[in-house]
Amino acid sequence: ARRRRTGALPPPRGCSLVRGVSRAPSMTTSVHITFDDEAVPTYVKGAPSPAAAAAEGASKKNPPSESSADADAIAAKIAAADASASRREKDGKHDKKKSNADGGGRDDDAKEKEDAADDKKDAKLSPLERCEKRIRHAKRATRSELSVSGGEWQKNGYYLDASVLSTANLGDDVPRISAREVSKQEFIERFEKPRLPCIITEAMDGWRANETWTIDALKEKFGSHRFKVGSDDDGYAVRLKFSHIHHYLTDETHAKDDSPLYIFDGSFGDKEGSMPLLDDYAVPEYFAEDLFQHVGEKRRPPYRWVVIGPPRSGSSVHVDPLATSAWNALISGHKRWCLFPPTPGLEKAHLKPKGIGLDGESVTWFNKMYPRTRGAAWRDAGRPPPMDAVQRPGEIMYVPDGWWHAVLNLDHTVAVTQNVVTTSRFAKAWRMTKRGRPKMSAKWLEKLRLRRPGLGA
Repeated sequence: ARRRRTGALPPPRGCSLVRGVSRAPSMTTSVHITFDDEAVPTYVKGAPSPAAAAAEGASKKNPPSESSADADAIAAKIAAADASASRREKDGKHDKKKSNADGGGRDDDAKEKEDAADDKKDAKLSPLERCEKRIRHAKRATRSELSVSGGEWQKNGYYLDASVLSTANLGDDVPRISAREVSKQEFIERFEKPRLPCIITEAMDGWRANETWTIDALKEKFGSHRFKVGSDDDGYAVRLKFSHIHHYLTDETHAKDDSPLYIFDGSFGDKEGSMPLLDDYAVPEYFAEDLFQHVGEKRRPPYRWVVIGPPRSGSSVHVDPLATSAWNALISGHKRWCLFPPTPGLEKAHLKPKGIGLDGESVTWFNKMYPRTRGAAWRDAGRPPPMDAVQRPGEIMYVPDGWWHAVLNLDHTVAVTQNVVTTSRFAKAWRMTKRGRPKMSAKWLEKLRLRRPGLGA
């Protein structure tokens, strides 16, 4: 990977200058928180397509002729085309998800050109009117089921309910360790190998991001750069200029949104406009090893994100993909975490059941589903109780692979997060990658055999 270190600070103690993780801008807004019935044809592997089967049936009823031979040839071409399309779809869907969902590739470039054309078209509008128009478009694109003008973004009135952000009755279940006191090997033995989460302190000391990633400073430096605030119904990235995001984050009307727009940008380190953010932080020493780096920046799965959000934004319950572990470094604000250990029988259907009004939003999950995980029925079913934690500024949350987790921003937050694969967790990550990303896994194995022969044997 290219290195851009123009005047970068030396790494703080407990950190190494490994490129691949970045830090998000910090918010200065002060918010009081109480921390308290037609059949569908089925293609079977090895079986002819419907067209080929029909042609075969016709040849049995009628003697071969020039026309039937033509039909056989056409059917064979159709079958071959079907198989080829299926292979292309299977091999290409991951690349599309990566480029489109993270905002890379030609589709995103085309979208930026469209946005620039829209700016010219709206030249007669005032800057504020253009800003509000872009925000409305982003809202429609990210949550098309909600009416922007009809007030559906604020229909639950969560901004009026202090209990939504209250942490008064939460436990403090995740242990804290100091990067100055716990060595890397001790971290591996105590947390990485047994797959136990922890909160790491004193690993972000000296990061330039701690001073420069305020929303005002970010607006000044990156105001014209577009950051991802969600995905549309087709999986394409929805982006807003940071100057528009700044308005959204500081405007009283938008502050009433139940589940606000949320910067979760995975391509900031690949775009010239936002690449300087990479110089403002250093990867903590605990996470310097990242085996996916060997497959190359362009081929590897998305792995680093800058994350900026207002109160009630966040991530609903999920497990990180391909058996990766994650670290999340918080520059400013407070995050509420809920984690569930890997447990046989604990599945998505239990944590995101249908019929209780979940909409995929973090605030809704915490409001409707979290209380159920504390109830008797949950315990009687043999399911694990959640682990609760509130992450504070300057702390890093470590989430091992396989852990279900949900995150809710309690105030304006700025963070950077990265997914990694380390030696101790390689075996599982390899199995998951081979099954889920076969094309990439072949290239990964090839590189590992050269650079880490012990793993790629």
